[in-house]
Amino acid sequence: MAKHIKSKMNIEICRLCKTNPADKKGSHIVPHFLLKRIENIEGKSGRDYELGFYIEEFDTKSHFGRALQQEKLEDIYGTLSEEEIEANKSNHPLIADNIFCSGCEKRLSIIESEYSKTLIEKGDGDKYKSGVSSEVGILFWMSVIWRMSINNKSGVQITKGEAEIARRILDRTLADSITNIDFENMQVSKDLKKIGYKILRCPGFSESSPTFLFFHPEFDKPYSLLIDEYILAFSFTNNYIHYNTRNFFGIREEILTSTTNQIGTEEEVGLLSEKLLKETGEGLIDKMKTIRAKNLDLFFNKIHVAIGGEGNYMPEKIKKEILSELTSNEKKLGRKYNLQDLRDSTIKILSKYGPIEE
Repeated sequence: MAKHIKSKMNIEICRLCKTNPADKKGSHIVPHFLLKRIENIEGKSGRDYELGFYIEEFDTKSHFGRALQQEKLEDIYGTLSEEEIEANKSNHPLIADNIFCSGCEKRLSIIESEYSKTLIEKGDGDKYKSGVSSEVGILFWMSVIWRMSINNKSGVQITKGEAEIARRILDRTLADSITNIDFENMQVSKDLKKIGYKILRCPGFSESSPTFLFFHPEFDKPYSLLIDEYILAFSFTNNYIHYNTRNFFGIREEILTSTTNQIGTEEEVGLLSEKLLKETGEGLIDKMKTIRAKNLDLFFNKIHVAIGGEGNYMPEKIKKEILSELTSNEKKLGRKYNLQDLRDSTIKILSKYGPIEE
């Protein structure tokens, strides 16, 4: 990826307008009105009440808001050092400093605010009109996909060509108020005529069940995003044929048969049952467990060879002991399943079988 442009004072230039210094602190890569429904603690909707876990293929990281009570933090982490609390301030993977200028941050917030109004629409049957135009929907969902891509922490990057198309559309279209957005001009844009998206939702699901944010390179063309109670399929070429052979954790026919939203129409949202979205979440968890188990198995074998063990594979008995230590209920949730925990658990068990050099 090309180096980011910097100003004369070595300050990053805004990634959207590519003109002004990126002076904005604390930019939400994923809009707060959705992110809070995924990771805010129960009963709290404001900022700084988040408690989130970021699951990678080999590591689990966590972050917490500054407003969380000490008792809640102790329930999750036990005792926290001042160093850990200080380090947490910049630990949120979806909040970034110096990526946008203040003006572009405001422009992004305008389209977020407009789209957030669709949350009140619940619908019935198998689909419903959300209350906004597809132009608003395209700007909103494209901004989410684009920001997650340029943030480099989601594991997914759209192509350079798509990223520039998205940036160009957003920059020339977003305005300082919703009334100043030139929606008529959007309808004659060559770039926008190629773009479409399908959106599915289970309204109210997050009120009673845990929800996730999942964006993975395996699910591109169209880019598929699970976020809160929504499933998005976004295409820069308005092509969804990959779903003929692809299964997004049990969701395929629903995506194929749902309405394609393009410029010149009112956004239409397909409805998902609570049962189906719950099964999607369970499928996602199972996939992550499978990936993690495979990576751990490779890790244990490499460690076994590195310390001079006999053969190329760690004995299953020792692997099971390490896994038992990793999943011990005596550990606080915030201290489990991360790289430090893996290191400590592995050393603890292997030390039973002889001295280990750290």
